[in-house]
Amino acid sequence: MTRTTRSLSPRLLLIGSAAFAGLAVVVLVVLSVTGDVDPVTAVQLAASLLVLAAAAAIVASVRRTDGKALRIDNRTKRQDAALVRAEHTLTQLTTTLDGLTGRLVDASRSQSGPVLAALGEDRMTLTTQADRLAELSESMSEIRALVRSNAADLRELRGLVHDETTGGGVAQTVREIGERLDVLGGTVRDGQSELSGAVRQNYAQLEALIDIRALLQPRAPMPRLRGWAASPDVLRLLVERIAADPAEIVVECGSGASTVWLGYAAQRFGGGRVIALEHDERFAESSRDLVLAHGLQDVVEVRHAPLTSWTADGGETIPWYDTRALDDLTGIGLVFVDGPPGATAPMARYPALPVLLPRCAPDAWFVLDDADRPAEREAADRWLREFPELTGSAHPAEKGAMVLRRNRA
Repeated sequence: MTRTTRSLSPRLLLIGSAAFAGLAVVVLVVLSVTGDVDPVTAVQLAASLLVLAAAAAIVASVRRTDGKALRIDNRTKRQDAALVRAEHTLTQLTTTLDGLTGRLVDASRSQSGPVLAALGEDRMTLTTQADRLAELSESMSEIRALVRSNAADLRELRGLVHDETTGGGVAQTVREIGERLDVLGGTVRDGQSELSGAVRQNYAQLEALIDIRALLQPRAPMPRLRGWAASPDVLRLLVERIAADPAEIVVECGSGASTVWLGYAAQRFGGGRVIALEHDERFAESSRDLVLAHGLQDVVEVRHAPLTSWTADGGETIPWYDTRALDDLTGIGLVFVDGPPGATAPMARYPALPVLLPRCAPDAWFVLDDADRPAEREAADRWLREFPELTGSAHPAEKGAMVLRRNRA
Protein backbone atom coordinates (compact mmCIF):
# COMPACT_ATOMS: atom_id res chain seq x y z
CA MET A 1 0.00 0.00 0.00
CA THR A 2 1.45 3.35 -1.01
CA ARG A 3 1.38 6.14 1.55
CA THR A 4 0.92 9.68 0.21
CA THR A 5 3.06 12.26 2.04
CA ARG A 6 1.82 15.84 2.14
CA SER A 7 4.21 18.63 3.21
CA LEU A 8 3.15 21.81 4.91
CA SER A 9 2.95 24.91 2.79
CA PRO A 10 5.61 27.61 3.40
CA ARG A 11 2.99 29.99 4.79
CA LEU A 12 1.72 27.47 7.40
CA LEU A 13 5.30 26.59 8.39
CA LEU A 14 6.12 30.26 8.91
CA ILE A 15 3.00 30.89 11.02
CA GLY A 16 3.53 27.73 13.09
CA SER A 17 7.18 28.49 13.87
CA ALA A 18 6.38 32.07 14.90
CA ALA A 19 3.52 30.93 17.16
CA PHE A 20 5.66 28.24 18.79
CA ALA A 21 8.52 30.67 19.44
CA GLY A 22 6.16 33.24 20.93
CA LEU A 23 4.51 30.67 23.21
CA ALA A 24 7.89 29.34 24.38
CA VAL A 25 9.17 32.83 25.25
CA VAL A 26 6.00 33.51 27.28
CA VAL A 27 6.43 30.24 29.19
CA LEU A 28 10.09 31.02 29.92
CA VAL A 29 9.21 34.49 31.23
CA VAL A 30 6.57 32.99 33.53
CA LEU A 31 8.96 30.33 34.82
CA SER A 32 11.68 32.95 35.38
CA VAL A 33 9.30 35.14 37.38
CA THR A 34 8.14 32.24 39.58
CA GLY A 35 11.78 31.23 40.19
CA ASP A 36 11.42 27.83 38.58
CA VAL A 37 14.07 28.70 35.95
CA ASP A 38 17.18 30.74 36.29
CA PRO A 39 16.79 34.10 34.48
CA VAL A 40 20.08 33.71 32.60
CA THR A 41 19.08 30.26 31.44
CA ALA A 42 15.67 31.56 30.43
CA VAL A 43 17.27 34.31 28.32
CA GLN A 44 19.56 31.78 26.61
CA LEU A 45 16.65 29.47 25.86
CA ALA A 46 14.56 32.35 24.52
CA ALA A 47 17.43 33.46 22.27
CA SER A 48 17.83 29.93 20.97
CA LEU A 49 14.11 29.68 20.24
CA LEU A 50 14.17 33.01 18.38
CA VAL A 51 17.12 31.80 16.28
CA LEU A 52 15.20 28.62 15.43
CA ALA A 53 12.09 30.64 14.51
CA ALA A 54 14.21 32.89 12.26
CA ALA A 55 15.70 29.81 10.60
CA ALA A 56 12.22 28.39 10.03
CA ALA A 57 11.13 31.72 8.50
CA ILE A 58 14.13 31.66 6.15
CA VAL A 59 13.35 28.07 5.13
CA ALA A 60 9.71 28.96 4.52
CA SER A 61 10.69 31.98 2.44
CA VAL A 62 13.08 29.89 0.35
CA ARG A 63 10.42 27.22 -0.20
CA ARG A 64 7.90 29.88 -1.22
CA THR A 65 10.37 31.35 -3.72
CA ASP A 66 11.11 27.87 -5.09
CA GLY A 67 7.37 27.17 -5.45
CA LYS A 68 6.82 30.41 -7.35
CA ALA A 69 9.74 29.61 -9.63
CA LEU A 70 8.32 26.15 -10.20
CA ARG A 71 4.91 27.57 -11.11
CA ILE A 72 6.49 30.04 -13.53
CA ASP A 73 8.48 27.23 -15.07
CA ASN A 74 5.36 25.08 -15.48
CA ARG A 75 3.43 27.98 -17.00
CA THR A 76 6.32 28.62 -19.37
CA LYS A 77 6.34 24.98 -20.41
CA ARG A 78 2.58 25.05 -21.08
CA GLN A 79 2.94 28.20 -23.17
CA ASP A 80 5.83 26.68 -25.06
CA ALA A 81 3.76 23.53 -25.72
CA ALA A 82 0.87 25.68 -26.99
CA LEU A 83 3.23 27.50 -29.33
CA VAL A 84 4.60 24.20 -30.60
CA ARG A 85 1.08 22.95 -31.32
CA ALA A 86 0.17 26.19 -33.09
CA GLU A 87 3.35 26.05 -35.16
CA HIS A 88 2.58 22.43 -36.06
CA THR A 89 -0.92 23.47 -37.18
CA LEU A 90 0.54 26.21 -39.35
CA THR A 91 2.97 23.76 -40.88
CA GLN A 92 0.10 21.43 -41.77
CA LEU A 93 -1.88 24.33 -43.29
CA THR A 94 1.11 25.40 -45.38
CA THR A 95 1.58 21.85 -46.64
CA THR A 96 -2.12 21.62 -47.52
CA LEU A 97 -2.04 24.93 -49.38
CA ASP A 98 1.10 23.91 -51.29
CA GLY A 99 -0.70 20.75 -52.39
CA LEU A 100 -3.85 22.65 -53.38
CA THR A 101 -1.89 25.17 -55.43
CA GLY A 102 -0.02 22.39 -57.20
CA ARG A 103 -3.23 20.54 -58.00
CA LEU A 104 -4.82 23.77 -59.21
CA VAL A 105 -1.97 24.42 -61.64
CA ASP A 106 -2.10 20.82 -62.86
CA ALA A 107 -5.88 21.03 -63.33
CA SER A 108 -5.59 24.30 -65.23
CA ARG A 109 -3.00 22.85 -67.58
CA SER A 110 -4.55 19.44 -68.06
CA GLN A 111 -8.14 20.65 -68.54
CA SER A 112 -7.87 24.03 -70.23
CA GLY A 113 -4.72 23.68 -72.33
CA PRO A 114 -5.68 20.78 -74.64
CA VAL A 115 -9.25 22.05 -75.04
CA LEU A 116 -8.04 25.54 -75.96
CA ALA A 117 -5.86 24.02 -78.64
CA ALA A 118 -8.66 21.83 -80.00
CA LEU A 119 -11.53 24.36 -79.98
CA GLY A 120 -10.16 27.37 -81.78
CA GLU A 121 -13.24 29.56 -82.05
CA ASP A 122 -14.28 28.96 -78.44
CA ARG A 123 -10.89 30.12 -77.17
CA MET A 124 -12.31 33.25 -75.55
CA THR A 125 -14.88 31.32 -73.51
CA LEU A 126 -12.38 28.75 -72.31
CA THR A 127 -9.75 31.39 -71.61
CA THR A 128 -12.27 33.10 -69.32
CA GLN A 129 -12.69 29.83 -67.41
CA ALA A 130 -8.92 29.41 -67.19
CA ASP A 131 -8.68 32.98 -65.85
CA ARG A 132 -11.18 32.07 -63.13
CA LEU A 133 -8.96 29.19 -62.06
CA ALA A 134 -5.99 31.57 -62.03
CA GLU A 135 -7.91 33.96 -59.75
CA LEU A 136 -8.66 31.14 -57.34
CA SER A 137 -4.99 30.15 -57.38
CA GLU A 138 -4.00 33.72 -56.54
CA SER A 139 -6.44 33.78 -53.62
CA MET A 140 -4.97 30.56 -52.25
CA SER A 141 -1.45 32.03 -52.60
CA GLU A 142 -2.53 35.03 -50.50
CA ILE A 143 -3.87 32.73 -47.79
CA ARG A 144 -0.63 30.75 -47.84
CA ALA A 145 1.37 33.99 -47.42
CA LEU A 146 -0.78 34.84 -44.39
CA VAL A 147 -0.11 31.41 -42.90
CA ARG A 148 3.63 31.87 -43.31
CA SER A 149 3.41 35.33 -41.70
CA ASN A 150 1.69 33.80 -38.66
CA ALA A 151 4.38 31.13 -38.51
CA ALA A 152 7.04 33.85 -38.36
CA ASP A 153 5.15 35.53 -35.50
CA LEU A 154 5.07 32.24 -33.62
CA ARG A 155 8.83 31.72 -33.99
CA GLU A 156 9.41 35.21 -32.57
CA LEU A 157 7.07 34.48 -29.63
CA ARG A 158 8.94 31.30 -28.81
CA GLY A 159 12.08 33.38 -28.46
CA LEU A 160 10.33 35.70 -26.00
CA VAL A 161 8.51 33.08 -23.92
CA HIS A 162 11.35 32.75 -21.32
CA ASP A 163 11.79 36.51 -20.96
CA GLU A 164 10.28 37.58 -17.61
CA THR A 165 9.61 41.13 -18.86
CA THR A 166 7.39 39.85 -21.68
CA GLY A 167 6.24 36.56 -20.19
CA GLY A 168 3.09 38.06 -18.71
CA GLY A 169 1.65 38.92 -22.14
CA VAL A 170 2.71 35.76 -23.94
CA ALA A 171 -0.31 33.72 -22.81
CA GLN A 172 -2.71 36.36 -24.15
CA THR A 173 -0.75 36.56 -27.40
CA VAL A 174 -0.85 32.78 -27.75
CA ARG A 175 -4.63 32.83 -27.33
CA GLU A 176 -4.93 35.56 -29.96
CA ILE A 177 -2.76 33.57 -32.35
CA GLY A 178 -4.94 30.51 -31.69
CA GLU A 179 -8.05 32.49 -32.54
CA ARG A 180 -6.42 33.76 -35.72
CA LEU A 181 -5.51 30.18 -36.60
CA ASP A 182 -9.13 29.08 -36.14
CA VAL A 183 -10.33 31.85 -38.45
CA LEU A 184 -7.57 31.10 -40.92
CA GLY A 185 -8.38 27.39 -40.88
CA GLY A 186 -12.01 28.19 -41.71
CA THR A 187 -10.89 30.47 -44.55
CA VAL A 188 -8.67 27.75 -45.94
CA ARG A 189 -11.47 25.20 -45.77
CA ASP A 190 -13.88 27.60 -47.50
CA GLY A 191 -11.29 28.37 -50.17
CA GLN A 192 -10.61 24.68 -50.69
CA SER A 193 -14.34 23.97 -51.06
CA GLU A 194 -14.82 26.87 -53.49
CA LEU A 195 -11.77 25.82 -55.47
CA SER A 196 -12.90 22.20 -55.69
CA GLY A 197 -16.41 23.25 -56.74
CA ALA A 198 -15.09 25.64 -59.39
CA VAL A 199 -12.77 23.01 -60.85
CA ARG A 200 -15.57 20.44 -60.97
CA GLN A 201 -18.01 22.92 -62.51
CA ASN A 202 -15.52 24.08 -65.15
CA TYR A 203 -14.70 20.50 -66.04
CA ALA A 204 -18.41 19.63 -66.34
CA GLN A 205 -19.03 22.60 -68.65
CA LEU A 206 -15.99 21.83 -70.81
CA GLU A 207 -17.09 18.21 -71.06
CA ALA A 208 -20.62 19.24 -72.12
CA LEU A 209 -19.26 21.75 -74.64
CA ILE A 210 -16.99 19.13 -76.21
CA ASP A 211 -19.92 16.71 -76.43
CA ILE A 212 -22.29 19.06 -78.26
CA ARG A 213 -19.54 20.37 -80.55
CA ALA A 214 -18.50 16.87 -81.54
CA LEU A 215 -22.13 15.87 -82.08
CA LEU A 216 -23.33 18.94 -84.02
CA GLN A 217 -20.08 20.15 -85.67
CA PRO A 218 -20.91 23.86 -86.12
CA ARG A 219 -19.84 25.44 -89.40
CA ALA A 220 -18.82 28.86 -88.06
CA PRO A 221 -17.44 30.39 -84.84
CA MET A 222 -19.90 29.97 -81.99
CA PRO A 223 -20.81 32.74 -79.52
CA ARG A 224 -19.74 32.32 -75.93
CA LEU A 225 -21.89 30.47 -73.42
CA ARG A 226 -22.53 30.78 -69.67
CA GLY A 227 -23.13 34.08 -67.91
CA TRP A 228 -26.32 35.50 -69.46
CA ALA A 229 -26.30 32.78 -72.11
CA ALA A 230 -27.32 29.18 -71.44
CA SER A 231 -24.62 26.92 -70.02
CA PRO A 232 -23.26 23.97 -72.04
CA ASP A 233 -24.76 21.37 -69.70
CA VAL A 234 -28.36 22.58 -70.17
CA LEU A 235 -27.78 22.80 -73.94
CA ARG A 236 -26.59 19.20 -73.91
CA LEU A 237 -29.83 18.28 -72.12
CA LEU A 238 -31.85 19.97 -74.90
CA VAL A 239 -29.79 18.38 -77.69
CA GLU A 240 -30.22 14.94 -76.08
CA ARG A 241 -33.97 15.54 -75.88
CA ILE A 242 -34.17 16.49 -79.58
CA ALA A 243 -31.98 13.54 -80.57
CA ALA A 244 -34.11 11.06 -78.61
CA ASP A 245 -37.49 12.43 -79.71
CA PRO A 246 -37.27 14.95 -82.60
CA ALA A 247 -39.81 17.74 -82.16
CA GLU A 248 -41.80 19.17 -85.02
CA ILE A 249 -41.56 22.62 -83.42
CA VAL A 250 -39.14 23.84 -80.76
CA VAL A 251 -40.02 27.14 -79.08
CA GLU A 252 -37.39 29.12 -77.22
CA CYS A 253 -38.34 31.98 -74.92
CA GLY A 254 -35.37 34.25 -75.52
CA SER A 255 -32.71 34.10 -78.24
CA GLY A 256 -28.95 34.09 -78.71
CA ALA A 257 -26.25 31.44 -78.66
CA SER A 258 -28.70 28.74 -77.56
CA THR A 259 -30.87 29.45 -80.63
CA VAL A 260 -27.99 28.45 -82.91
CA TRP A 261 -27.30 25.25 -80.98
CA LEU A 262 -30.99 24.30 -81.06
CA GLY A 263 -31.03 25.01 -84.81
CA TYR A 264 -28.10 22.67 -85.38
CA ALA A 265 -29.82 19.96 -83.30
CA ALA A 266 -33.10 20.33 -85.20
CA GLN A 267 -31.24 20.20 -88.51
CA ARG A 268 -29.14 17.22 -87.45
CA PHE A 269 -31.87 15.03 -85.93
CA GLY A 270 -35.39 16.09 -86.79
CA GLY A 271 -35.89 18.44 -89.65
CA GLY A 272 -38.31 20.47 -87.48
CA ARG A 273 -38.32 24.21 -86.84
CA VAL A 274 -36.98 26.36 -84.03
CA ILE A 275 -38.99 29.49 -83.18
CA ALA A 276 -37.22 31.94 -80.86
CA LEU A 277 -39.18 34.74 -79.17
CA GLU A 278 -37.17 37.90 -78.49
CA HIS A 279 -38.58 41.04 -76.85
CA ASP A 280 -35.60 43.29 -77.71
CA GLU A 281 -35.70 44.25 -81.40
CA ARG A 282 -31.97 44.98 -81.65
CA PHE A 283 -31.09 41.68 -80.03
CA ALA A 284 -33.53 39.93 -82.34
CA GLU A 285 -31.62 41.36 -85.34
CA SER A 286 -28.32 40.26 -83.83
CA SER A 287 -29.69 36.72 -83.35
CA ARG A 288 -30.93 36.65 -86.96
CA ASP A 289 -27.45 37.64 -88.18
CA LEU A 290 -26.00 34.81 -86.10
CA VAL A 291 -28.47 32.34 -87.63
CA LEU A 292 -27.50 33.49 -91.14
CA ALA A 293 -23.80 33.17 -90.37
CA HIS A 294 -24.35 29.49 -89.56
CA GLY A 295 -26.67 28.84 -92.51
CA LEU A 296 -29.59 27.87 -90.28
CA GLN A 297 -32.21 30.24 -91.68
CA ASP A 298 -34.19 27.32 -93.13
CA VAL A 299 -34.80 25.80 -89.67
CA VAL A 300 -34.55 28.78 -87.30
CA GLU A 301 -36.81 31.82 -87.09
CA VAL A 302 -36.28 34.64 -84.61
CA ARG A 303 -39.52 36.50 -83.97
CA HIS A 304 -39.65 39.94 -82.41
CA ALA A 305 -42.32 39.75 -79.70
CA PRO A 306 -42.34 42.87 -77.47
CA LEU A 307 -43.34 42.48 -73.85
CA THR A 308 -47.02 43.17 -73.21
CA SER A 309 -49.31 42.71 -70.22
CA TRP A 310 -50.54 39.15 -69.90
CA THR A 311 -53.39 38.50 -67.48
CA ALA A 312 -53.72 35.22 -65.60
CA ASP A 313 -57.06 33.58 -64.79
CA GLY A 314 -57.04 35.10 -61.33
CA GLY A 315 -56.55 38.62 -62.69
CA GLU A 316 -52.79 38.82 -62.05
CA THR A 317 -50.97 40.89 -64.70
CA ILE A 318 -47.44 39.85 -65.76
CA PRO A 319 -45.24 41.23 -68.58
CA TRP A 320 -44.63 38.55 -71.23
CA TYR A 321 -44.06 38.19 -74.98
CA ASP A 322 -46.79 39.43 -77.32
CA THR A 323 -48.86 36.27 -77.83
CA ARG A 324 -49.71 37.30 -81.42
CA ALA A 325 -46.28 35.93 -82.34
CA LEU A 326 -47.66 32.44 -81.54
CA ASP A 327 -50.86 32.54 -83.61
CA ASP A 328 -49.65 30.02 -86.23
CA LEU A 329 -48.00 27.55 -83.83
CA THR A 330 -49.46 24.17 -82.89
CA GLY A 331 -47.96 20.78 -82.15
CA ILE A 332 -45.01 22.22 -80.18
CA GLY A 333 -42.84 19.36 -78.96
CA LEU A 334 -40.20 21.16 -76.86
CA VAL A 335 -40.21 24.52 -75.04
CA PHE A 336 -37.01 26.05 -73.65
CA VAL A 337 -37.89 28.79 -71.16
CA ASP A 338 -34.87 31.10 -70.87
CA GLY A 339 -36.66 34.46 -70.99
CA PRO A 340 -37.82 37.10 -70.39
CA PRO A 341 -34.83 38.24 -68.28
CA GLY A 342 -35.24 37.71 -64.56
CA ALA A 343 -35.07 41.46 -63.89
CA THR A 344 -38.23 42.06 -65.96
CA ALA A 345 -40.61 41.05 -63.16
CA PRO A 346 -40.58 38.55 -60.27
CA MET A 347 -42.69 35.97 -62.16
CA ALA A 348 -41.85 36.99 -65.73
CA ARG A 349 -41.33 33.38 -66.89
CA TYR A 350 -44.51 31.98 -65.36
CA PRO A 351 -46.82 32.72 -68.38
CA ALA A 352 -44.76 30.43 -70.67
CA LEU A 353 -46.55 27.26 -69.61
CA PRO A 354 -50.18 28.43 -69.42
CA VAL A 355 -49.77 30.24 -72.77
CA LEU A 356 -47.88 27.53 -74.66
CA LEU A 357 -49.26 24.29 -73.17
CA PRO A 358 -52.55 24.46 -75.18
CA ARG A 359 -50.42 24.72 -78.35
CA CYS A 360 -48.22 21.75 -77.46
CA ALA A 361 -48.22 18.14 -78.59
CA PRO A 362 -49.50 15.60 -76.02
CA ASP A 363 -45.96 14.45 -75.23
CA ALA A 364 -44.35 17.90 -75.16
CA TRP A 365 -41.45 18.75 -72.84
CA PHE A 366 -40.75 22.02 -71.01
CA VAL A 367 -37.22 22.89 -69.83
CA LEU A 368 -36.89 25.88 -67.46
CA ASP A 369 -33.40 27.39 -67.14
CA ASP A 370 -32.01 29.26 -64.09
CA ALA A 371 -34.13 27.07 -61.80
CA ASP A 372 -31.77 27.74 -58.87
CA ARG A 373 -33.14 31.30 -58.63
CA PRO A 374 -36.05 31.81 -56.21
CA ALA A 375 -38.41 33.31 -58.82
CA GLU A 376 -37.90 30.42 -61.25
CA ARG A 377 -38.34 27.86 -58.46
CA GLU A 378 -41.59 29.55 -57.48
CA ALA A 379 -42.78 29.54 -61.11
CA ALA A 380 -42.03 25.81 -61.45
CA ASP A 381 -43.80 24.99 -58.17
CA ARG A 382 -46.80 27.00 -59.30
CA TRP A 383 -46.92 25.16 -62.65
CA LEU A 384 -46.98 21.81 -60.89
CA ARG A 385 -49.72 22.95 -58.49
CA GLU A 386 -51.95 24.45 -61.16
CA PHE A 387 -51.42 21.79 -63.84
CA PRO A 388 -51.71 18.39 -62.11
CA GLU A 389 -51.28 16.59 -65.46
CA LEU A 390 -47.60 17.61 -65.38
CA THR A 391 -44.68 15.93 -63.67
CA GLY A 392 -41.39 17.70 -63.01
CA SER A 393 -37.84 16.79 -62.08
CA ALA A 394 -34.79 18.89 -61.28
CA HIS A 395 -31.75 18.60 -63.54
CA PRO A 396 -28.31 19.36 -62.01
CA ALA A 397 -27.24 22.07 -64.49
CA GLU A 398 -24.85 24.87 -63.59
CA LYS A 399 -27.67 27.37 -62.98
CA GLY A 400 -30.28 24.73 -62.26
CA ALA A 401 -32.92 23.39 -64.64
CA MET A 402 -36.41 21.99 -64.25
CA VAL A 403 -37.79 19.46 -66.75
CA LEU A 404 -41.58 19.07 -67.03
CA ARG A 405 -43.85 16.94 -69.19
CA ARG A 406 -47.41 15.62 -69.26
CA ASN A 407 -48.21 12.45 -67.37
CA ARG A 408 -48.55 9.45 -69.64
CA ALA A 409 -52.07 8.07 -69.88
